[in-house]
Amino acid sequence: MTGRTRRGAGPAATTAIWAGVGVLVAAAATPFMLIAPPLIAVVAGGFVLLALAAFLPKAFAFAALCTIILSTLAQTFLGSAGSFADEAVIVLALVAFSTRRLVTERRLVALPGMWWFLAFVAVGLASGIVGAVPFSISVQAMFLAVKGLVFAFALAQLRWDVEDLRVLVRLGAIAGGILVLTAVANLIAPGPWSQLVANRPPFAMVNGIPALQGPFQHPAAFGRLSSILAVGVLSYRLLVRRSWVSAVLLACSSAMALLTFQVKSIVSLLGTIGLLLLRFGGPVRYLAILAFAPLLAMVVLPPLVELVGGDVQIYIVQESARSLLTTGSLQVAADHFPWGAGFGRYASFYASQYYSPEYVKLGFEDVYGLGRAEDGMFLNDTQWPAILGETGWFGAVCFAAGIIAVFASLVRRTSADEHVLVRWLRVAGIAWLVLIIIESVGAPVFVSAPAFPFAFAAAGVIASFRDRARQAVEPTAAAAAPMATAPTAAAPRPEVPAS
Repeated sequence: MTGRTRRGAGPAATTAIWAGVGVLVAAAATPFMLIAPPLIAVVAGGFVLLALAAFLPKAFAFAALCTIILSTLAQTFLGSAGSFADEAVIVLALVAFSTRRLVTERRLVALPGMWWFLAFVAVGLASGIVGAVPFSISVQAMFLAVKGLVFAFALAQLRWDVEDLRVLVRLGAIAGGILVLTAVANLIAPGPWSQLVANRPPFAMVNGIPALQGPFQHPAAFGRLSSILAVGVLSYRLLVRRSWVSAVLLACSSAMALLTFQVKSIVSLLGTIGLLLLRFGGPVRYLAILAFAPLLAMVVLPPLVELVGGDVQIYIVQESARSLLTTGSLQVAADHFPWGAGFGRYASFYASQYYSPEYVKLGFEDVYGLGRAEDGMFLNDTQWPAILGETGWFGAVCFAAGIIAVFASLVRRTSADEHVLVRWLRVAGIAWLVLIIIESVGAPVFVSAPAFPFAFAAAGVIASFRDRARQAVEPTAAAAAPMATAPTAAAPRPEVPAS
């Protein structure tokens, strides 16, 4: 009875503690509520998220993912309070999930490539110290650069199972259906829709069709998320099962990505779909590709060539803002060889917000899109120039090695009897990583919503499955070891009769 009483007192005591924390938070927030009534919703929402992270961590993980995806929409409606929504839920997930793992198991699960990424962080911070970057700027820029990795590490601390993946598939299908509805509304009323979600006029039309932006401020974000949804659904159909629901969702998500008219999203989507079909498609799919490829080429290839040619002209041929950022990163890496200029000093958000001295040295102040304040709309419009410029060649190599380690972890099976849903998540994670790497050539996809969590989140969940499989094997091996090493009793020697 005593043992039962003690075990029962634990949850009750925990509930009482959280209730006390709630009272303190409410009391502390009351004066601010009187001054700024909108803080009521922020404080209440934060407390609900805190409770979810403590008691329902997997539900919080999904809520955090949705918050990250819709962080730009939150910024539209909440202003500066919503601009830090994704960072807030990531920090909360890191603290809650890591603490939970340490308390229950006294250890943490490592993320694939973690030491390479930590070396990347160390180089960036050390570069900032050498370059006299203000510590607050350096730390904020550092967290921005690795927040996707931090979220993946937090997810790795939860003990995921196959039933969780079934729930995530259902929730993903529902979320995909909601995205399709936003695309339909965008098509029907492009003007009012753009004013609602982005507070601006609609984007330019192509042949009378508006560039879809969905619930985001720019079509590029909607194109990335639609591509992520499309390759996830296609992976599910190739590896798990096919249904009319997944067929409709695949067709709609692919169409949405194409109708954003974003070259990077279209190229990455078509390339990734082709790789998936070549790897997992059967003979029937090969015949279908051969049959419809000429027709598809006639319809899609001319506008695609025009769109790709336009981007090549902008990024490479012309002396545009983006091409200058790329060549400028080479110059900065050479000037600060081998460490770079430090976090917050080149092609990142904080470098644009505080207008890095590196921009002044490179003469960017008078270049269209690279000036100060509102004239710097292209200052953080790239990805690898930021990695190279801020951490140098050594940091860029470390980051690339970390990505290779993540890719390698997704290629390997988690166990000999791996469930088909776990295999699906691995393959979908590889497809998402390929998508994002292709887009990273001309977009800051490792740090900007809604794409950045998908680059590493699958690797975090797979790391949890791999750790669980390893833990299941070790007790069995330990139990078998004494039996294998136990000394065998010597057989009695036969008596030899005396002669």
